[in-house]
Amino acid sequence: MAMFNKRSDLSIFFTDQMVGFFQHQPFLDQAAYGTAQLEKGAIENGYIKEPESVLETVKQLLDRFKVYPRTITLMIHDQNVLIRDVKIKREDLGKKTIDQYFQEQLGKSLHFPYPDPLITHFVREEDETLIRVIALITDGQLLHSYHDIFDRLNAKEVKYDISAIPLYNVYHNKVSPLEEIVMFVNLYTGMFSIQILEKGFPIFNLIEENDGGKEEYALMVENYIERIANYYRYNLRKGKQTIAKVLIFNMNDDLADEELNKLLIRKLSSYKAQLCDFHLEETFSKMLPKTCKLPYAVLLGEPFRLQHNIDFKLERIQKTRIYGHQMMVVAFTIVVFMLLVYIPFYAMSEEIKMQQNRNNALQMQLDMLIEETPAIPVYPIDQLNHNTAYQHIANEQDMFGAYILDIMALFDSDVSLSSYQLRPGQNEIIIIINGTSDTHLYEYVIDLYETHGVLNEPTTTRWMTERPTYRFTSPSTMEVTIYYA
Repeated sequence: MAMFNKRSDLSIFFTDQMVGFFQHQPFLDQAAYGTAQLEKGAIENGYIKEPESVLETVKQLLDRFKVYPRTITLMIHDQNVLIRDVKIKREDLGKKTIDQYFQEQLGKSLHFPYPDPLITHFVREEDETLIRVIALITDGQLLHSYHDIFDRLNAKEVKYDISAIPLYNVYHNKVSPLEEIVMFVNLYTGMFSIQILEKGFPIFNLIEENDGGKEEYALMVENYIERIANYYRYNLRKGKQTIAKVLIFNMNDDLADEELNKLLIRKLSSYKAQLCDFHLEETFSKMLPKTCKLPYAVLLGEPFRLQHNIDFKLERIQKTRIYGHQMMVVAFTIVVFMLLVYIPFYAMSEEIKMQQNRNNALQMQLDMLIEETPAIPVYPIDQLNHNTAYQHIANEQDMFGAYILDIMALFDSDVSLSSYQLRPGQNEIIIIINGTSDTHLYEYVIDLYETHGVLNEPTTTRWMTERPTYRFTSPSTMEVTIYYA
């Protein structure tokens, strides 16, 4: 790694604790890569809180390897990306582009938890009446903050990527062809993400935090893999499709691969779970720090991207305008300096006139500042009420979703769910279940209350306030009424 180009392309990845990069070179032995520890609190939940600190850390890291960026590909952290499967009727689209349709529907049929949402998309399927689109959403303010850092590093171009696409491309094309439906699990320090891909398209993502010990962390990951796999099979695909394989990528610096195999992989054999590495240039791959593996995947997966290009259209202020403002500031400083030095040498008869000129100049600057000061946006009360109502509905759906997942988790081959009905006003959930025998139905009701019945106080796992009631609606079909806190 002694010889480098003056300007080169690189990919970079940030967590709340670390930053890692990988330089794009034709030969791996010429590529530079490395990591650096960020100051505590410099980045929180993916958002830059201390830009000067982050800039200085990245600058020192690149200077250490004498890397001068030309194009930077930012790997956006999973916690800062939303994935939505959107179906658009052609009659609603009309002559508009898909991007124009999304912009038009923001705040109407599309709602995201970002003040400045940016949307890019892949067209997955289309026919004469319907277009199925995979939409990727992130926060424009977040991307602006990273772009500001890269501008100060004199990068000429900034690109974006998400973890699912390069990881899929590398594994599918260089390691082993993947099944049609696969689950990716990315393990990070203090959190993990779960993503589901269909034919290489990411259609679902989830991020969860966990600050517990290794055993607690692994157990939580295991539970969520099983829950999401059941949710995908029974809720999203109505029992017609199932997860064929689970690939786990370990980027958690606190959890060794040997510990992960013992605590997690062996317990997920039914899902063909596998701890993944790229298995290419084996010695080189094992040398990489974990924070460098996603930037490395960007390089390896580049030849197989096809149509999966992440194009967040970020509107940036042109550099010429910035330079113009800087020149104005310098010019103003020079003028003020000249006035302050020159005035004492004026005769008394010219002092009043010069004072008036200064007042006029200051008034002009004040007018310019007033004109350039952006107005504070005022949101209408109906929009605020709408957002509050939306958040309330979202919270309710999250609660019911957890209850339904708990109910479904106890099903086996002898008992299955036919339908369910929610009664929020009565704190009731009514389910219709089918069984191979009445005995299996009775055992399921007993297991359900023993697992989730309240002991002292309601918790996230024990939320049933009393014994469920039941009645048979037909042979081997039972209606069960469940009471929740």
